[in-house]
Order: sequence, then structure tokens, then C-alpha cells
Amino acid sequence: MTRNVRTYDHFCLTARSLEQVGDRWSLLVIRDLLTGAKRFTDLMDRLGGITPKTLSQRLRELEEAGIVAADREPGRREVWYELTPAGEDLRPVLDALARWGLQHAWRRPLPGEQLHAEHLLRSATQAIALAAADHEPARWHFRLDGADYLAESDGHDWVLTTGAPSAPAGVTITGTAQALTALIFTGSDAGLDITGEPGAVGQFRRLIGTMAAVVQPT
Repeated sequence: MTRNVRTYDHFCLTARSLEQVGDRWSLLVIRDLLTGAKRFTDLMDRLGGITPKTLSQRLRELEEAGIVAADREPGRREVWYELTPAGEDLRPVLDALARWGLQHAWRRPLPGEQLHAEHLLRSATQAIALAAADHEPARWHFRLDGADYLAESDGHDWVLTTGAPSAPAGVTITGTAQALTALIFTGSDAGLDITGEPGAVGQFRRLIGTMAAVVQPT
């Protein structure tokens, strides 16, 4: 009998969970679906380095495991992928991994390293939630590299979603991911248009650099 290399043969819930989501790229696919449903091309755009064949395989495996659902509408060429309730239940797991990374695997972006706006915003809001003392609600609309994102906080937890907000946000930030990176790490807002209510803009400027200060460079 050929042993399934993806099976640990351990009576252990951690091992069982890793058999479902522990393959290379699987958790990153789930990470990118936490902000909303996406097409195959949207995922390829975010998962720099993955091949179409590997992404197709991971999506198929996650769908078979009941973690991802595919919306295949008859007559429509595009397939939209979204998390099932079981997939959504992995949100605190991904959030905990991000917090661990901020505390123990932190470094600044390297020259030439791929940087996607969505991943930068996810890291920034995680850092704010971890380290900032400001617990006022916030609603920030980012227009970065031609895509829209909404970062919202109820004063304690941050949620990042893709797409333009249905109602005006307190602050709107327009520009590029590179320009936002410069604001976070150097304080320079060159190349960014930051508009909104004065108090909300002030809060944004106070908090956005939190990621750079979570771990001081040695």
C-alpha cells in the first residue's frame, strides 16, 4: 500500500489540520480570500511566484476539503472563489500567525521584493491592533495601484476588505503601494493624496507608522 505523503498518520488535531491546509501556498490562498471573493487572476496577482498549475491544484484541494467554494455560474467564463464558513474559521489562525510574525519574524521590505498593497495593509492593521494605544473607531478607504480597499476598526479589531466602501470613509488615501510604504517607514507622504475629516486624518497619520515601530531595527 502506497503511503499518502500528505498524511502524518498521527492521532493529533494539529496534524489533521495541517493535512488540510499545511501544503505550500494553501494558507496564503486562504489569506487572500479573507478580504473577499476573488478570481483566479486576482489570486495569481497576489501570489507572486506560484504557477497556474499549483494554484489550480491548491484551489481544488481546498474546495474538496470544504474550505473554499467556487462560484461557477453557467455561461460565465470567470470563476469566483470564496471561503466557506470552515475557511472563515481560519481567520484567527492567520491573524495569530501575523501577530507572531510581527513579534518574532519582523523585517522591513527588501529591495526588489514583491510588495502587494493588500499584504502591506494587512500587516499595517495587524501592527496597529497589536501595539497602538488608540482605540477609537476608524474607517479608511485606500485607492492603491488602481484597486480599492477598506480598513475598518471598531476600536479593538481591524477588518480589511477589498472593494470601494458603500458609504464615505473618514479618510481616503490615494496613490501606490510604494508610496504608502514610504509613509509607513519614513513618514514621507510624497505621492499620496490623503483627504478626509481633520480628526480622522490626524488619527490615520498617528497610527499608520505603527508597523515600523513594532520592532526597532537592531
